[in-house]
Amino acid sequence: MKTCPVSLTNEFRPPCILLNRCLAGMLLVLVSPAALAQKVPLWVVVGVVSSVLALVLVGALALSAPRLGKASLHVRLLVLWIVAFLLTSFFVENDWVIWTPMHLYILHLALLPIFVFRQLLRRIETSAVALSRTLLLGFLSVLLSAPTSIFVTSLSILPWQYFGKVTGIDTMGTEGPAPWCFLVTWVVLQSAMLIAWKIHRSERTAQAN
Repeated sequence: MKTCPVSLTNEFRPPCILLNRCLAGMLLVLVSPAALAQKVPLWVVVGVVSSVLALVLVGALALSAPRLGKASLHVRLLVLWIVAFLLTSFFVENDWVIWTPMHLYILHLALLPIFVFRQLLRRIETSAVALSRTLLLGFLSVLLSAPTSIFVTSLSILPWQYFGKVTGIDTMGTEGPAPWCFLVTWVVLQSAMLIAWKIHRSERTAQAN
């Protein structure tokens, strides 16, 4: 495994290295002979790969934020959710209890691109050309929300199953949530970024006045 992409301070290195080790351990489990002898569920593969996305987003947050303390806290929380999920998987039989740490991890993963986008807003808003600034922010919002929505939806199996049972709507496909579920998640993430954009512009307008 490579070292953390954001190695600017010693404060950020230990939790980032810990997350790398957790990710390496999960990858070893996936490529073990026992795992290769049988079909690995898609959500397991998505869960492991999502850790890479989470690490990239935390790295982007660390590079764009003025301080690395928040990024270090995000890494610690991500590690906590992963370890808690692994422990409950071994010692607990109730599905909702087992998946509670994973749902917290999913929520955290969904919030990370919004945090990154807010930091990018503060940097890009200094651009002199309004049109280029708008186009760039629009591109970055899609770039951040699209891959995140795929991972978030793929891991949100129990919530989508529950929603399907309550409403009677077909929410599950053969390998996970139905395609329209991914679109809904993307719309929610994209809307959250647009709201953050509007709030940021309102704050700048208020400060200017």
